[in-house]
Amino acid sequence: MLSEQTVSTVLELITSLAKDTLPGSVGAGVTLVDEDGSHRTAAATDPIVERLDALQYELGEGPCLTATHEAVPVRVDDLSGERRWPRWSAAAAQDGTSSVLSVPIVHAGRSFGAVKVYSPRTHGYTDQSEEILERFAAQASILLANMHTLAAAEELNEKLLQALRDRDLIATGKGIVMLRENLDADAAMRRLLEMSAQRRITVREVAAEVVASIHIESV
Repeated sequence: MLSEQTVSTVLELITSLAKDTLPGSVGAGVTLVDEDGSHRTAAATDPIVERLDALQYELGEGPCLTATHEAVPVRVDDLSGERRWPRWSAAAAQDGTSSVLSVPIVHAGRSFGAVKVYSPRTHGYTDQSEEILERFAAQASILLANMHTLAAAEELNEKLLQALRDRDLIATGKGIVMLRENLDADAAMRRLLEMSAQRRITVREVAAEVVASIHIESV
């Protein structure tokens, strides 16, 4: 039942619940790390989340990125005095945000991203807020871990199927060479390997050409 659409829907639900559960939040969101290491906002309840997230990605600094890369919760009570991310903090404060809480989405030692909430009030979040947001992050981590496990299984399955297809193709090509050149199986295989080395292409590609030549001859 897992799909990208399902994951997106659940992440949107998590952010919506996080915003509603933590009083005073003007927005909540989820940042994910893609395979190439880039960041994207997978879910956001309000435009301010998208703006502040985009600014973090652009500047390469901010509480959400720190939570993601260091796999630790990050809570800022007053952005006006924050010095860890000076450019982002100044811009966020100017946009009306005073406090922020970001919690990493971690499973089996791997950080998938972070869940975050923004508040216009200083000291908008407490230890209890952090505990609650960690529960949301835990649910997101299970979902994303299952999604990645499924994707990995599908990729492995496709590789195995491709390996079987390649094996069958090479076997067919070898059989054609055996008939054409009156060779035994070992000699025919050596012939395919020689052709592969001479032309600097894979044995599979050589076998594919041999098989294709049969269709051309038949035409």
